[in-house]
Amino acid sequence: MNHPLRRKLWITGVLLVVVLAILYGFLPRTQEVDLVRLTRDPLQVTIEEEGRTRLKERFVISAPTAGYLRRIEAKVGDPVKKGQIVATLEPLRSQALDPRSRAEAEAVVSAAEASLAAAMEKERAAAADADYTQKRLARIASLFSRGSVAKDQFDQTESEAKKARAIQFSARAAADVARSELERAKTTLRNFSAIQKTGRNGAVEIASPVNGAVFKIHRDSEGAVSVGEPLMDIGNAGNLEVRVEVLSSDAVRIRPGMAVLFKRWGRNETLVGRVQRVEPAGFTKFSSLGVEEQRVLVIVDITSPPEMWRVLGDGYRLEAHFVVWEGKDILQVPTSALFRFGKEWSVFAEENGKARRRTVEVGQRTGLTAQILSGLKENERVVAYPDDAIRNGTKIRQRK
Repeated sequence: MNHPLRRKLWITGVLLVVVLAILYGFLPRTQEVDLVRLTRDPLQVTIEEEGRTRLKERFVISAPTAGYLRRIEAKVGDPVKKGQIVATLEPLRSQALDPRSRAEAEAVVSAAEASLAAAMEKERAAAADADYTQKRLARIASLFSRGSVAKDQFDQTESEAKKARAIQFSARAAADVARSELERAKTTLRNFSAIQKTGRNGAVEIASPVNGAVFKIHRDSEGAVSVGEPLMDIGNAGNLEVRVEVLSSDAVRIRPGMAVLFKRWGRNETLVGRVQRVEPAGFTKFSSLGVEEQRVLVIVDITSPPEMWRVLGDGYRLEAHFVVWEGKDILQVPTSALFRFGKEWSVFAEENGKARRRTVEVGQRTGLTAQILSGLKENERVVAYPDDAIRNGTKIRQRK
């Protein structure tokens, strides 16, 4: 073979290899995908929100009057019985006198002592006048009985005696008033800041209204308290309910009596509850991302046996799942397999090793699965996570 012919054959072979390589590159490749099989299982559609437990009946023990609170010895969690004394209020302590107030009080005492002395002197003078008029009345009466004096003189002397006795009684009363004023002035100087705690001393004892336990102590140290100031909270730990804040758009789907499941509350068991009421008034709340949300408070009763949730207390966190719809033997597919094709829902079903687009009718949906009403059959396999590489007719195989 001559050299030119050999060169042509070599160039032709190279071109043929390049053409075959290009053709091979354009051939459709088999895509590895995740295939899931359609099954019929129970399906629940739920609204999930975070909830908090709270006491159905919380009794706030407050001070019925202003006073000095003795130290509360009870601790949070201690059991209490109805009628048990939980707090004691003593009368308010008097204020200590500053030097100026003490000097003024001492001056008032001195003035009261002088007034008492003057009143006692007036009392003695009035007593002397009364004794004299009484003796004079006795003499005039003796003379009047013998006819030595006129009746007018006797009546005048008798009147003077009564008047003197009345003046004596008035002076005695004035002396008593002066004596009381002196005692009041001395009381101002007396120190009442330290009261003996033996005996009642006018103390007010506050009793528990119900059987339960102490849930919160607002103030345990002794000191002055005002009327109505809260001291402690008492309630029954076995009488709990759950408050859940849900979006207003979800609240319209919740009705009293609806079943609720409580999960992730600290144990593996799932608690069951029932919606007690959906409050009619909503409120505005900002989410952790700063989004303004309109929420509604839903109150739920726990219907599981108390032995299952006895460890729960006031303010514990639960995850509430409101069951808005549920069904059995439901044909379902993962929501990740669904995609929009125009205005319809579609999936890629596996047929003889190829992906075929199917239009499906979707019913109820959760975050993970969706109900298929038509378009697919049980045990068919669909692509779980279709991407842009999947087209109608693309060869597919199960990813290993």
